[in-house]
Order: sequence, then structure tokens, then C-alpha cells
Amino acid sequence: MTTLILIYLGVALVGSGLPFIRVYLAHFHNLVHLVISACLEGSKLHLNRDGSGQTTGNHASPFKKALISYAGYTGASVAAIGLFYLVSRGHNHLVIYLYLGLSVLALLLWIRNAFGVIWGLSIAVLLAFPIYFRYETVLPVNVNFEMVLVHMSIFLASILFVQSIIGAVQVCKQAFMSRSNPKRKAALVQTKLVPAVVLGLTLAGQTACVGYFLVQNFISFPFSF
Repeated sequence: MTTLILIYLGVALVGSGLPFIRVYLAHFHNLVHLVISACLEGSKLHLNRDGSGQTTGNHASPFKKALISYAGYTGASVAAIGLFYLVSRGHNHLVIYLYLGLSVLALLLWIRNAFGVIWGLSIAVLLAFPIYFRYETVLPVNVNFEMVLVHMSIFLASILFVQSIIGAVQVCKQAFMSRSNPKRKAALVQTKLVPAVVLGLTLAGQTACVGYFLVQNFISFPFSF
């Protein structure tokens, strides 16, 4: 299990730097993060072609939006740990069911732009495919779909964790930019009530703690940290 987790963490990290694939993988994290934000804010969400995402609500104050965004990032990190927990207990099918259910629910309730709908539909089909054939007794090819679910569940958890780290690093970088910089887009660093640097470093530190927890509990190294 440790070997598979390390392999898929590496694949998720490399894929996050490749064109198009980077955008596709980024939205795995954006979906969880933005659905949490949309629920708290009472708004819809957009998944953009550049790998970014945003909620459509604009009635909240910058401080409230920052808190909501922080809750979204935190929820995504907790979700990654939850998925790894299910994987470690052998409940790989639950990982697929949960993310498939979230994708379908997001398509019905929150996603409201064309690119986001296309992405959501592709993920729903991709995840539903092995689940459907898992229960088929007659198949044209001999494929062990139980193992497919194992690999897909570990990859999903790895993507969510890696993208949580990348998202935290991006927010932290934006926190050190001047307010006039157009690249400073994250809602978490827009509030003036709390210094953006404090929020950025807090998120980065929190994500580092999540990574440490992951290593300590789900990855078995022949040495200890």
C-alpha cells in the first residue's frame, strides 16, 4: 500500500505540472473546496479553463469570504485524509462512491458554467465506468475491476492531497504580493481585517501538518521521522 501511495503521489505531482492535465487535476481539489464555500455562502460555482475556480456570490464581505475560503481549503485537506483513511481500511469503493456522488450533486446544484459541466460529466462517467462493470458477470475482456477501484481510489486521494499542497503554496505566494498585483486573486488574501501574510502562512502551516499526519499514519517507511 505504501508503494502505491508513493507512486500515485508522484504521478499526481508530475501531472499537476503538465499542460491540460494540470487543469484537469486542479479541479479535483477545486470541486471539494468550492462546494464547501458555495454551501456556506449560498452561491453557485464556476470551474475555469485555467484550472482556477470561483463562487458566484458577491454579497459577502471580504472578511467573511476569506473565512469561507479558509473553511473550503481546510475541508479539502480533511477530505484528503478521510480518503486515505478509507483506502487504508480497504474501503476503496467508498472513495469512488463518495467522489462520484459529490460530482453528480455539484452538477445538479452548484456548477453553472459550460467548462465546469463538461469536466463534471467526464469525471462522473470515468468513475461510474468501473463501478458499473464491477457488477457485470459477462464482460468482453477479463479485467479485475476490484483492482481498478483500488488504484483509482488511491489516485483520487493522492490528487486531492497534492492539490491541497499546491493550493496552499499558491495562496501563500499571493499573500506576499502587493494588493495591486492582478495575480492576487484568492479570496483568502483579500481581507484587510487580518493581514494576508498571516492567513497565507496559517494555511501553509496547516497543510504541512496534514502532510505530516499523512506520513505518520498511512505511509510505512523503514525509518521514523
